[in-house]
Amino acid sequence: MKQRWMYGCGLLLVLALGAVSATAVASVVKALSLEELTRKADVIVVGVGAEAQSRRNDDGRLIVTDVSVDVQQVLKGGAKAGDDVIVTLLGGSVDGLGLRVPGEASIPLGKPALLFLYRSGKAGRDLRVVGMAQGVMAMQGEPGTMTILPGGSGSELVERGSDGKLSPAPGALLRPEPAANVLERVRKLVGANKPQSP
Repeated sequence: MKQRWMYGCGLLLVLALGAVSATAVASVVKALSLEELTRKADVIVVGVGAEAQSRRNDDGRLIVTDVSVDVQQVLKGGAKAGDDVIVTLLGGSVDGLGLRVPGEASIPLGKPALLFLYRSGKAGRDLRVVGMAQGVMAMQGEPGTMTILPGGSGSELVERGSDGKLSPAPGALLRPEPAANVLERVRKLVGANKPQSP
């Protein structure tokens, strides 16, 4: 009887944990406008993800994935067209152990994307994505007719109201937009945010 009771409690616990984990599929993230993404980024590029390699982070407690990105255009920062930059994302799989972070950026391999990146780590050598998934905007279409898709998938974008409560908020792009228009807006924002010389 006691064994049956413990089995029943164990089964209920497994079902309850399964129900809780099934509902936790998004991260709550502060919505960032295109201006905020641009201001917070140290590097902004259009690039194509070439290769992804997962590893343990420096202290061995997290799994991260380094994505090699072939830079096609530079809108801000020290990169040059033709460079390869390495962008580090949270999550990945190492030795059969995986880590998935809802709302974390995902850089498409073999396809262009607009990337908003910031420097972190020792001496600012590591590049990370601004605003989690908001900072990666996939591009689709043919050259000359490319569109940029809104970033932020897997995230619940919010803003804090004057009453202190969080409410849903729009991302930087509300719908797919022509790439030329978005890139021009970013270039103007980069120019507006440059420090003025005395």
